[in-house]
Amino acid sequence: MRKEIFLLAFILILIQLISADVILTQQPKEIYNLGDTLDIPIKITTITDLTDIFTLNLICSGVETEVYKEYISLSAGQEIERNPKIPLITSLIGRPTGTCVLKANLGSETYKLTEQFKISDYISITLTNAKTEAVPEENIVIEGDAIKDNGKAVQGIAELNVIIGNESRIEKINTVKNGYFYFNFSLPKNAKAGQYLVQLNIYETDVSEEKTNKGFVNYNLLLAQIPTSLEIFFDEKKVEPGTDLKVKTILHDQTGVPISSKSIITIKNSENEIMEQVEKNTDEFLKYPIEYNEPASEWTVVAISNRITSEATFNITEKKDVEINLVNRSVLIANKGNIPYCNESVLVKIGNDSINIDVCLEVDEEQEYIITAPEGEYEVEIISEGEEKIKQSVLLTGRAIDVKEISGKSFARRSFVWIFLIAILGFVAFLLFKKGYNRNFIGRITKKRKKTKPSAPLVKGSLLKTKNKADLSLSIKGDKQNVSIVCLHIKNLKEIEVKKDSVEESLQKIVELVESKKGYIYENNEHLFFIFAPINTKTFKNERTAIEVAQTIEKALTEGNRLYKEKIDFGIGLNYGTIIAKKEKGIMEFMSMGTLVTTAKRTATASKENIFLGEKMHDKLRAIVKTEKILHGKTEMYKIKEIKAKEDHKNFLSNFVKRLEKEKAEREEKEKSKK
Repeated sequence: MRKEIFLLAFILILIQLISADVILTQQPKEIYNLGDTLDIPIKITTITDLTDIFTLNLICSGVETEVYKEYISLSAGQEIERNPKIPLITSLIGRPTGTCVLKANLGSETYKLTEQFKISDYISITLTNAKTEAVPEENIVIEGDAIKDNGKAVQGIAELNVIIGNESRIEKINTVKNGYFYFNFSLPKNAKAGQYLVQLNIYETDVSEEKTNKGFVNYNLLLAQIPTSLEIFFDEKKVEPGTDLKVKTILHDQTGVPISSKSIITIKNSENEIMEQVEKNTDEFLKYPIEYNEPASEWTVVAISNRITSEATFNITEKKDVEINLVNRSVLIANKGNIPYCNESVLVKIGNDSINIDVCLEVDEEQEYIITAPEGEYEVEIISEGEEKIKQSVLLTGRAIDVKEISGKSFARRSFVWIFLIAILGFVAFLLFKKGYNRNFIGRITKKRKKTKPSAPLVKGSLLKTKNKADLSLSIKGDKQNVSIVCLHIKNLKEIEVKKDSVEESLQKIVELVESKKGYIYENNEHLFFIFAPINTKTFKNERTAIEVAQTIEKALTEGNRLYKEKIDFGIGLNYGTIIAKKEKGIMEFMSMGTLVTTAKRTATASKENIFLGEKMHDKLRAIVKTEKILHGKTEMYKIKEIKAKEDHKNFLSNFVKRLEKEKAEREEKEKSKK
């Protein structure tokens, strides 16, 4: 009997429990974003009378929040439908994100759970146009799309920050409409170059102005260095003759920070003549030797880099200097300064006796004095400007202790020297073109000369005119050419007096011969350059021509100096390198690359009546020359010891020497007959 009563009671309780039910007629979507509305249709049924509380709880990451509540009263067999719309806003639900479910509660015993869904606050940002490199004052456009996790376009705010280091340089705010955002800005003219951090933040807000969904993207923007100024920096702006000018360029960007680049440095003397032109890295010193006898004057340095030109001046100072040598009984005093050495005394002590020599020498002038004393060995001491220059024992002879000046020992200043030089150059030209012309080669050249373009002076005031003139330029656009260059340096040119007409007539014919070899001529003070360039020779191998020209000049001048008392002080230098060249109105304008011209000049200056090669030319001529390596300062060069000469070249030199000897004998005979 008890069993039946217990079973009946259990059935009554079960019926009570299942008498009411909550039915979810629609499941939530997979993803919602904050600000969306959660729409959950619900049906509530009962088989008995029902009075209870119906609630909806949002459960996210273990946190449960009541989001809906309603009092329900139903009769037996009655059902109702509800469609709660739950706004996903922070004031209602807080700020839950992640995986969630809704729990529908009817009283304390009946509940249903929805399927899992996601609540997100994420905005995906896609940049469709974003510059990663820019320059100051350039328009920088940043645009793109912003989409929420639920696939809907963002309607919100975009904030842009551009930061360098810890400093925010740009702050901009714009709206995001239908998921599209756009910024257009620029960095100021003086903005520092470097990496800038671009921060883009996009968000939405709810009715209470609290931020809901959000997203951000960062990327680097490189602001380039823009060359704005070129500085010419001198180690010393006052340069003493016989020392090196040290100069460099510094290229500055928009904030004054140095930029690594290349620059072309041109050094001009007081007469605006180009003395040096070389390409150098910025912030790297160029060393240019100032000759010991260079007159005091103001020189100019012009620099070009990245289309910016700058100009500065420096001064060569006055230098009073004298060189004293004691050779046997002779005292040789030479002015090695750049101003006259006058109103000065040199004290010569001979044993216990002292004699003052009053010296007045022009620049580069030398005077010889003979010391006499009764026969014997004396200690000779020479003092100049309070400093002991020489002290040594000398064997002397004579009647009395004395120092006598010997006249006529200064450098040669006679027109005869130039006549001698012209004769040598004439025969040099004969050697160069012996194969192509008969003995009357000057006549042949004159006869063959075509009336084409007129000749022009090599430089203003030059005795020489040419149709193959070359001009050194600061900056040109043209063809890159590998050339062979010969530099002839007449070191005592300023000391030689000459009548213009006689020089012009003879040297002009030589220039025309050089033209027929398709070589270009460039004149720079005491230097004469012969440039053999493919732009005119139509061949890339001009080294052989260059060395033959150099050898002929060297042999001819050496033999001439051997025969005559008056000497021509010369040097010959060769180099190989690159120029930028173009022809314009019959003139070859060229810009020397690297140290092509400089090395040619330095080798010619270092050379003493022989041929020196630059390193690049030495590499080209290894097969036909024997050389000796020379270190001149810090510059490596090569002295030619032997050249594999052609037989006709040897024969010419022999005939040339015989002719010089014959002319010398005839001249001496004429002088005797005049007496």
